[in-house]
This record gives sequence, structure tokens and C-alpha cells, in this order.
Amino acid sequence: MRWFRNFLVTLLLGFNFSAIGQSLSDQGQVLLLTCGPGDELYSTFGHTAIWVSDPQLGIDKVYNYGTFDFDTPNFYLKFCQGELDYFLNVTSSERFVASYQYEKRWVKYQLLDLEQVDKNAIFQYLETNSQPDNRSYRYRFLTDNCSTRPRDVFESVLGERLVYPRNEGDTASYRHILDLYLTGHPWSDLGIDIALGKPCDAIPNQRERMFLPDFLMNYVDGATLDGRPLVKTKGDIISDSPHSSIAPNKINWIFWTVFIVAMIASLFLPAKALRWFDVAFFLSVGVIGILIALLWFVTSHAETKMNFNLFWATPTWIYGAWLLIRNRPISRFFKIHSTLMFSIVVFWIFIPQDFHAAAMPIILTLAVRSWAWQKKRFHLKPKST
Repeated sequence: MRWFRNFLVTLLLGFNFSAIGQSLSDQGQVLLLTCGPGDELYSTFGHTAIWVSDPQLGIDKVYNYGTFDFDTPNFYLKFCQGELDYFLNVTSSERFVASYQYEKRWVKYQLLDLEQVDKNAIFQYLETNSQPDNRSYRYRFLTDNCSTRPRDVFESVLGERLVYPRNEGDTASYRHILDLYLTGHPWSDLGIDIALGKPCDAIPNQRERMFLPDFLMNYVDGATLDGRPLVKTKGDIISDSPHSSIAPNKINWIFWTVFIVAMIASLFLPAKALRWFDVAFFLSVGVIGILIALLWFVTSHAETKMNFNLFWATPTWIYGAWLLIRNRPISRFFKIHSTLMFSIVVFWIFIPQDFHAAAMPIILTLAVRSWAWQKKRFHLKPKST
């Protein structure tokens, strides 16, 4: 009848019956699970969960802070505005691991060396957090996510007895840390870099670096509790598996090639020769500028505030595209914008934000093409009425 008992335990866990007040036996264990990145963008940064296991009591619960509900009213609007709530989901280890086996992503475990009272305190903390009134929280990518929540659980229960290793020499910013995970997604890397503002150029301290699962795993691995190592044993549940990657510098070469072609054309051809290229290019940059402005001024995303990419990706480029579509002989617009673009290039090092490497050829292309439209007043003939 063992199969029936296992089936019954899994069924009860599926309904998430509360175990508040229940104590773990001597066989109870608390493990930190770290999951590797996948091929899809949403899985690029990995994942973290806490596993509480007690074979004697039939307890097998994985606490996962990284879930959300697609049925949430106005889901997409809330997601874009940064107002979407995530929640703590509880499932069995079998179901949790099966999903990562399907995606061919590695899963590592760290068995924590805890006294019985600490195991029970963590278990009760998680059970209380998993109740309907407590399980939701406002997701924040850098400060409150599936990785920082387990960190907070351990800190809340273990207090100052928990000491993480020092790493004073790490001066990488949030942006540079994220770049490490996006080498296989160059276009997404460009989009994310453009969308993120100056706050992401801050250098996170030791505790703040744990916003990513890999960093939390490494800090836990070197942590001590009451002077002894926090991790008792560690290993693989699912071994490493390769994932596809794309050379990160290819995208930069694309934009540098576009700039070189645009510069040659601007020097030796009349501006109207690339009229429709300029329409598409200016229009695209203007739309990007609108999105940057919305992320800065309309949403609650702290990471997208103070975004100086708006200096070059200004929405006014849409007006420039409209001028070319309408054959309007106005050079003042392009003179102002070419001056602005060249100024950004000259004062690049003084801008208090780290731009994506592809931003430079984009800005230069904007500069030379807007310069081409006003350098010798190569205007299109106005449409007759």
C-alpha cells in the first residue's frame, strides 16, 4: 500500500493543505534548490526554491516564490506597469524537478546544516507565507523576486547568526551582471539595456547581489551559521546540460556596418537616395523613445527610471520621419538633431549611464543621416496641392 500512501500525500500537497503548527521529525531537512537557465528569455536568469522534506511524516514541499497568475484581471497592463503580483506556490519535488527535466535545465541542491529548532522555524515561516492572505507580493526584478525571498526567509529566521562570505573586490554593476546571462540573446540584451535606466548602473553590495539565483547559491555555499558551514552537503539533482548561445559581438557589427554604409552614402549621395531608409530608421528610434518615456514616467519599474537613452532615442524622430514622408523642405529639425547626436558622441564619457555597445553606431548613424538632410539643403520637392 506504499504507492497509495505516496499518492495520498501528493494529492494533499496539490491542495496545499496547511501544516502550520506541525513539527518536523529528526529526518526533516531543508534544502535550497537552484535551477539553471533555459533557452527561453524568461528562463535566462535561472530560478530558486526551498525544499522541505521529511520522509517520516510524508512531507515533501517545494516553496516557489516565482509564480504568477495569467488570469489576473488586466494581466498584461499590470505586467507592463510593474504592478503585477507574484505569489508563493507549493508543489512536490517530483513535479518541480519534472518541469526542469522537460526544459533540460540543471537543478542543484544544498542541504542546510540546521538545528531542529531552525528547521521547524523555517518550515513554519514558509507555511505561514503560503497562506492565501500572505502568499502574494509585488514583484521587483532587482530587489524582490524568487531569489531574494528565500534569502529573506533565511535571514528572518536565522538572524545575525547567519554570516555570508565577504567579496569586497566585485565592482560589477547590476547591468554588467545581467549582461553575463544575456550573451545567448543579443537582441534581447540590446532591448533590455536600452530599457534599463541609471539605477541599474549602481554597484550592488553583498546582500543585493543575491537577486540572482546563481549568486544566492554561491553566497549560501560560503556562509556560516554559528561559526560552522551552513551547507552540509550539495550536489546535482539534474546535471548540467548545454544551451545554445550566439556570439554577443555580432549585433554590434551589424550596426557598425549600417553606420559605415550610411556615412558613405551621406558623403557621396544626395540625402533623398536613402529617404525611405531614413523614414524607417527615424520612425523606429522614435517609437523606442516613446517606450523609454513610458517606462520612465508611467510605470512603477524602478529599474527603468532616469534613462539617459532618451537623449538619443527621442520621440521627436517620429516628426522627422513624418517630414520626409510629407516631402516637407525643413532643415532646421535635422540641424538641431544632428547637433544633438554629435554632442552625445563628444560628451559620451560624461553621461552617467552605461549604454549598450551598439548604441554608439546607432547614434552616429542618426547624426550623419540628419546631417545629410541639412548640410546642403538637399530638400525634396514639395507636393503640389
